[in-house]
Amino acid sequence: MKLSCTKENLNQGLNIVGRLAKPQATLPVLSNILLKTENGRLKLSATDLEIGANCFIGAKIDKEGAVTIPAKLLIEYVMMNDDNKIELSVENNTLNLKSEKYKAKIKGIAANEFPLIPEIKEKVAASFSPSKFKEAITQVLIAPSYDETKPVLAGVYLKLSKKEARFAATDSFRLAEKVITFEKEEERAEKTVVIPARTLSEVSRIIALIQPSQAQIAISSNQILFTLDDVEIISRLIEGSFPEYEAIIPKSTETQTVISTSEFQNTLKIANLFAKETGSNIKLEIKKSEILVSAVSSLLGENTSKLKAETEGPEVEITFNAKFILDALSVISAPKITLSVTGKLNPGLIKPFGQKDYLYLIMPLQTEE
Repeated sequence: MKLSCTKENLNQGLNIVGRLAKPQATLPVLSNILLKTENGRLKLSATDLEIGANCFIGAKIDKEGAVTIPAKLLIEYVMMNDDNKIELSVENNTLNLKSEKYKAKIKGIAANEFPLIPEIKEKVAASFSPSKFKEAITQVLIAPSYDETKPVLAGVYLKLSKKEARFAATDSFRLAEKVITFEKEEERAEKTVVIPARTLSEVSRIIALIQPSQAQIAISSNQILFTLDDVEIISRLIEGSFPEYEAIIPKSTETQTVISTSEFQNTLKIANLFAKETGSNIKLEIKKSEILVSAVSSLLGENTSKLKAETEGPEVEITFNAKFILDALSVISAPKITLSVTGKLNPGLIKPFGQKDYLYLIMPLQTEE
């Protein structure tokens, strides 16, 4: 293999795929990045056997070839290299790097030892605006469980239909759901899959890094492919049935209160200073024109804050986990939110005020009278 490319392109490509190469991997080749010439470009690949990533970058190819190189060393070398252009060549599984001021040789492993990253040949199932797709990921990734005994709850449910894509995640204490409505209805078969939360976190990171022009997904029987311009992320899907969560979303509520997102966020942060000892338990007293937010700690003391609100329905007292509410407020960009409840024993519902595409359901905490 022999080629040359810009340091900028190589550096970005390595940063895109490099996080999937684990330095302490059981198989040494999993600590490496695969460099391979393909269709007149340089293809960079990495995998941890659960998620794989390919990134194609422009390069002047003089000789075809492939090799795998330790990710950490290669990434750090290229990042610190301040020359504009880097030449790469391979001899006996050793990568030679040459630029204006620097030369290096890095020992690698033969490319044929690199695990095969699956190819998904199914047609595109859906295309999204990258910004809307990233927003959807961000808004539901606050809710999955990290309990390994319940794998399906460690994922994000995706339901595709002609009109929309519906994302949902839950850890059984709270639920987040986001809907993206397609601009055009298409003849697509309805699909439901559960995507590992870690995969979507990586997709979100790459969208922020490269700001692609489009985001597409394709789905096979047990894999999903995300295409972000010149980047591909391939991941296994989680087996199992996602909970039928729609049944627990209240169709109507008795009390609805509209609150400033930022003011509510700040009030909860203050209350949580005192609530951490009790597992972030805070009490909300929802009144006609205000909400009292209180927290009590036997060691630290107590706090009560007053917050302006516009409430319809009966006044109510209810206890929530402050951190769970703060998670929701951190991903809602709307200036106001609606908090809806029915008594103190039923779940609360948070929505961006005036919007119907996102909801966050949170279970109340049981308190002793």
